[in-house]
Amino acid sequence: MKCTGQFAAPRIDLDGYRAALDKAMRETLAQALVEWLTRVLEEIPSWSGASRATFAVLADTIGMSVPNAPVTNDRISQGMSESTGSKLSVNEPAGHYTFTYQTTLPWLIWNEFNDANVDPDPTKWPPPAVLKKPGPYEFQAKGLVAFLHFADGVRLPSVKPFIKAETIKAG
Repeated sequence: MKCTGQFAAPRIDLDGYRAALDKAMRETLAQALVEWLTRVLEEIPSWSGASRATFAVLADTIGMSVPNAPVTNDRISQGMSESTGSKLSVNEPAGHYTFTYQTTLPWLIWNEFNDANVDPDPTKWPPPAVLKKPGPYEFQAKGLVAFLHFADGVRLPSVKPFIKAETIKAG
């Protein structure tokens, strides 16, 4: 007895899917950064411009600007110079999509954790300080919540368009 038949074996266009995944992840990272920055900047007042300017380099990587007005004492360049490690890392190493923000701006760091009207930054304000938004800003925690909320809705591209059936004949 002779049997003949056909079998369709699935084949995945791995390069095609990787390209689609990379594109989707780049777009997702940029949108996640918009969400993070938007929430973080809500917490940072624009007084001298320095604190908000620490986010400018990172925002620029996705074409976003950091509003910095009104400014009473222009220290934007100081804020930008005290922002280090602000960058996007896309697929380096493979499969990793991240952004990094760091600052050495003393009063932003102080106000992140302290109420400067009650506990003034020893490097900045002699008591009594009377800041309109004295902190603690807690922008890191609030930014994380915004990022996680966004990330919760992220879905990877479907693999289905990249699966092809290859006919294998038997007999």
